[in-house]
Order: sequence, then C-alpha cells, then structure tokens
Amino acid sequence: MTLEASVHAFRLRVIARAQVLGNVSQACREFGISRTLFYRWRRRYLAYGPDGVYPRRWGPRRGRPSGLSAEAERAILALALAQPTWGPARLAVQLARPEPGGWHLAPVTIYRFLRRVGLQTRWQRLAVLEVHSARIAGLLTERPRRALARAARRRGAPRRRAAGRPGLPGHVLHRETQRVGKVWQYTACDAACSYAIAEVGMAFSAEAAARFLTTRGVPAYRAAGWPIRRVLTDQGSEYRGAFGQAAAAWGIRHSRTRPRHAWTNGFVERLQGTIRSELWRVEFRRRFFTHVRFLQAALDRYLEFYNYRRPHLGYRTNGRPPAEMFWGVVGRENHDHLAHA
Repeated sequence: MTLEASVHAFRLRVIARAQVLGNVSQACREFGISRTLFYRWRRRYLAYGPDGVYPRRWGPRRGRPSGLSAEAERAILALALAQPTWGPARLAVQLARPEPGGWHLAPVTIYRFLRRVGLQTRWQRLAVLEVHSARIAGLLTERPRRALARAARRRGAPRRRAAGRPGLPGHVLHRETQRVGKVWQYTACDAACSYAIAEVGMAFSAEAAARFLTTRGVPAYRAAGWPIRRVLTDQGSEYRGAFGQAAAAWGIRHSRTRPRHAWTNGFVERLQGTIRSELWRVEFRRRFFTHVRFLQAALDRYLEFYNYRRPHLGYRTNGRPPAEMFWGVVGRENHDHLAHA
C-alpha cells in the first residue's frame, strides 16, 4: 500500500467512526485530529464521495523567473566551460572583473543557473569537455578509454594496452616537485604574495632542481628587485647535493620540512593542486601533447593568467593578482624583458 492509499484509508475510517458514534468530538479524540480538520474532510466527502478525501497530488510550483539576462547567462556558461574546475565563488570573482564584462553576480545565482542547465558539478562540466574533444579531435582520456576497453572485453575483443599519456611531475620561496607519468614539474611559490614559477622537464635530479632555481627562480627575483632569503623544500632527494650547493652559492638559506609534515610547505602544495585542477585536468581533455616543450608552453600561458589576471581570494593578496605585488617595485617592463631574454 502506498502512502497516499494509507492516508486515504485513515480518513475514511475517521469519517466512518464519527458516523457510528454520532459524536464528532469523541471520534476526533480517538484518532488525535482536530474537529476543523474533520469537517474539512467531511465537506470533501459529501461533495465528491470517497475519492474526495484522497490526498492531493501537489505538482512542482513555478518558481521565480530568472533575473539573469541572456548576456549574463552566456557569460557564465562560456566561463564555466572554459574553466570547468572552477566553482561558483571563483566564477563570480572572475566575472566581476572588467575583462569578461563586469558581471557582479552572487555565487548562489551562478550555482542556480548551472544547476538549471545541468552543469552544477565540475565533473559534469569536464564531461562536456570530454565529449567535445572526442567528437572534434577524437581525443579520449583515461576514464572513457577504460570504459571502452571494458566494453570491448565484454564483447570478446582482445585486450590492448592503452598508450600512456604525458603527465605532470611538479621568502620564503616554497619549492615542490611532482610526478605523473614520465614528466616532472618543478614548482616554486612566493610565501608573501603567491607568485608562481614552474617548469616541466624529463629529468628528476638535484642538478635539474638546481638548474630550475638558477635559471628561473633567481632571475625572476633579481629582476623584480627582491632578494631570496630562504628556500623551503621537502625531504626529497632532488633537493640535496647540487641543489644545496646552488642555494649556498646565491646566499640562500635552505630549509627542509620535517618528515610527514607536508602542511609546513602548504603554500606550494596548494599551488600544485591548483595547477593540476585548473590546467592539466582541462588541457589533457582538450589535446594530446607530443613534446615536453608543448607542456611548458601550456604551463607558461597558465602562469601568465595565474599571476596577472586571476584574482586570488587568500588573506595575503586580498583579491589582487600576485604580480601586482611581486612586480610592483620595478613594473612589468622588467618581466617582459626577462621573458624575452
């Protein structure tokens, strides 16, 4: 018996009991209802018969019409699909900047619109990107490829080994290295303003880490007019030997985190997660990378956006891009000169 049928039977029993007793008040006390409710049921029973006391089927009520204009909806949809891993709060901050059009929208408004169009989660937005890449470029990421492989095995097709895809590796100047696949990413994050410097390469060694420090980290800080007083790294083997010697040669004090205390280097750990979420999860769904220099070009484009045009919500920046503080002493001309050097 369904819930509606049970409620319907209960109402009929109340009406029948009142007729047997000839006393509405006593029947209402026995069943624990008010006389007002009883008379409401009896009026419907007398007017429409037993079916009149069947519970009403309430359909969804029409809500308020959307207050978003068509231009605002297109701007939200375009930015949400261009940056599928961003949430409503990040989308709201970016849409408020003059470049997208200066749309000052509340995060809940953006979320409600994304829910209406079925894109309220990042995985739904990434799925749209996967479908588009599969149709246009024939690109399949690991998850759809595994699903197709399982379907092929169920049909009895021979199992094939999936081809590997390019991956990621990875003042206090915070340093971190991360690996996915055969490519390493060396990442540095300024502790004062979150300015990011990163490089991808095929080598994982202390010499490669020292080269990243001397060719990318130190020149950027010298051009901006800031000294690197200390560099904080984890206990990785790539931050010993040649790396320590390079840091000492530049007068930089090298510190390491304690074992199993990754949160000590939390600034760069968070930066690694941001780059993985906002760049690589999206780029690997858009195209194949056939050489490490293409990975570096994509990383450089993202760092340009991250440092100059992406509002930061942390307490250190208060909504300003990191480059506004990092290059504020000498201006951006030195950065452009450094980039072309």
